[in-house]
Amino acid sequence: MRFRFIAMLMAASLLVPAPSWAGLPYYNQHLGYTIWLPGGWLEADDAVLARFARLRNAVVPAQADQEVGYVLASSQASVWLLVSRLQGRVVSKDDIGNFNRFVVAGLLRSARTDGEASLRLRKANFSESRNMLRLELDGTDPSGRAVVSVVYIVYTTTGMLRFMGIAPSGDASGLRAVDDVVSTLYFDHGLRQD
Repeated sequence: MRFRFIAMLMAASLLVPAPSWAGLPYYNQHLGYTIWLPGGWLEADDAVLARFARLRNAVVPAQADQEVGYVLASSQASVWLLVSRLQGRVVSKDDIGNFNRFVVAGLLRSARTDGEASLRLRKANFSESRNMLRLELDGTDPSGRAVVSVVYIVYTTTGMLRFMGIAPSGDASGLRAVDDVVSTLYFDHGLRQD
C-alpha cells in the first residue's frame, strides 16, 4: 500500500502543472484523501474549525462537524476550505442524481421560506467524471460578513465527503484558489462508478 501511494505521488508530480506540485501533499487517512496545498495554504487549527462549527451549509443546515480545514493565509482576507464526512451512502448513478436534485431543491425551498437569512444558490453543476456536485452560494460567515460558499460533494466508493470553500464576497481569486486546490484531490477508495 505504501509503495502504491509513493508511486501515485511521483506520477502526479509528472502530470500536475508546475504551480500545483510546488506545494505539499496532505494525506488524511481518516477520511481517505490526499490534497496538494500550494504556497499560502496551511492546515487550519481547532480554533478555526470551532469558529465555523455553526455555519449553515448546503447539505446539513444545522450544526456541521468539520473534521479538518485549510486556510489560504496569503490572500487579503482569509479563504477557508472545510472538510467533513456526510452521513449515508449512495450506491448508484441514479441515487447520486436523486441526491443532487434533493440538495438543490432543498436550497431553493430554503431561500423561499427563510428569506434574507438563508443561503442563496448561485450555480449548481455536476461533474460526472469526478463524481462531484459543485454548489456556489451567497451567504454570511459567523461574524455576519457576506461570503461566497462553494460546496463540493464527492461520491466515493465508501461514502460521501463535503469540501466547503468560503471566500469573501467578490473575491474571485479566492474562489479560483479553492477550485484549484479541490482539483488536486486523490481518493484512497476511488470514485463511485456504478
